[in-house]
Amino acid sequence: MQAGDPSDVAVKRGQVEISAEDLRYYAKDRVPDARRDEFFRRDDAVRQLADSLVSIRALAAEAVESGVVDTDLIEWQLALHRERLMMEQYLNALVAAQTASIDWESTAQDVYTAEADAFQQPERVRAAHILIKTEERSEAEALALAQEILQKLKSGEDFKMLALKYSEDPSAKTNLGSLGAFARGQMVPEFEQAAFALRKSGELAGPVKTDFGYHIIKLDEYLPARKQSFDEVKAEIISKLQSEIPANIRQNKLIEIRSAEPVEFDEDVMQGLLQEFRKGSAN
Repeated sequence: MQAGDPSDVAVKRGQVEISAEDLRYYAKDRVPDARRDEFFRRDDAVRQLADSLVSIRALAAEAVESGVVDTDLIEWQLALHRERLMMEQYLNALVAAQTASIDWESTAQDVYTAEADAFQQPERVRAAHILIKTEERSEAEALALAQEILQKLKSGEDFKMLALKYSEDPSAKTNLGSLGAFARGQMVPEFEQAAFALRKSGELAGPVKTDFGYHIIKLDEYLPARKQSFDEVKAEIISKLQSEIPANIRQNKLIEIRSAEPVEFDEDVMQGLLQEFRKGSAN
């Protein structure tokens, strides 16, 4: 059933009345378009909005009666807020008009072609490790333990289970030794050299000594340098374009407005205000 006259009272608490039109505007103000379908599937959605608006109205009335409210400032702020809202609606309309005909996939393809170097992936390896630290044991003891673990791996024991049991890398308890994929320059030199020397999945290296201790390294996958395909990066490029292009449209409009006519300052008034504000902040 539709609400009738816009002035129909939808909810009342004491002297506070909320009309159907009030709730329409409040819903438009408080519920983003992207969430409207989800929000209004709830049976109590309108009641929640009404309860919130009733509270605002009741407290606002009480605030006026208290005499502590600077009503002149609030009136000025309301006028400014109105202007900001009009500005936002206008800029949003400009963006909608200027992006309506954009073929995002075609534009993304143009970016992919023009900026080919940006989609080159360097050589990487996907690897895991088991770390034996030297902080609470001698170098010889750490090396012996690392060699023992390496022998267990070579005899067929499961890397993840050994990482969980022996690795002293704190993250091993959750990632079971996995380091994910990394490129050159992301690991300490000794570790990097050993990891990038591996080529076959499952191949082992170590024990490798670094400042962290002794590492047993297992190659999960060698990933040679390559250019990412358009399909791989299309969604990322489109997302970036759909953020950057509207931002540029808005920024260009602001630049146009600011450069349309010169700004003229009355230096006496400006200096007077500066001194006034400085005195106010000092107090």
